[in-house]
Amino acid sequence: MSTVYPTHRLTEEQREIISEMVHNAMEKAVQSMEKMLKIRINAPIVDFETEPLRPIRELDLLGRFKAHLVKLVFSGDIRGAFYFVILDHEVDLINSVCLPDEFKSDKRTENKLMKHGFMSEIENVIAALSMKEISEYLGVQLELKVPQIQIIPCDQINEFFEKENKIYKTAFHVKTVLEGVAVNVAPYFIWILDENFIKILKLNTSDM
Repeated sequence: MSTVYPTHRLTEEQREIISEMVHNAMEKAVQSMEKMLKIRINAPIVDFETEPLRPIRELDLLGRFKAHLVKLVFSGDIRGAFYFVILDHEVDLINSVCLPDEFKSDKRTENKLMKHGFMSEIENVIAALSMKEISEYLGVQLELKVPQIQIIPCDQINEFFEKENKIYKTAFHVKTVLEGVAVNVAPYFIWILDENFIKILKLNTSDM
């Protein structure tokens, strides 16, 4: 039996505020990722809606290919999390382009940890910038937790997000792809926020 979630109607003013907040956050995410990776990044399509995250069918088509799924929980006036989904070979490609030669081998345990740590740091910075945008636009206090990393087959990711929607009772989500221009990487960057996001947004606008 499928879960039924409440829908939230927003005014044009409220949608404009959300759009500006999300696109400002994505612009800063792109700039930060470009600076840290030293490659050009685009985010051509940014989807956001006042509903749970829908299944990403492209991931199901990748079957048992492995992906790194990074979750960064935040708490405070709003509950939710940021997520990055990046394919295993994309992690290797980023590390081969960006890490010093002495860290590119998988033969030493510390090198493997360095590779995971490098990606985690990039994602942590981008999530922190996005959280800052939410905080400043809505005047809320939020705290970002330590990243949680797991390696998961692509055809299990939508099942993972279905559970996350239930945990956070998702009332708003954002989904984009951060595409490398000359380097073939395209990680998903996803936000999930609970109903408090909508409530606080409405309190901060003239139409309630």
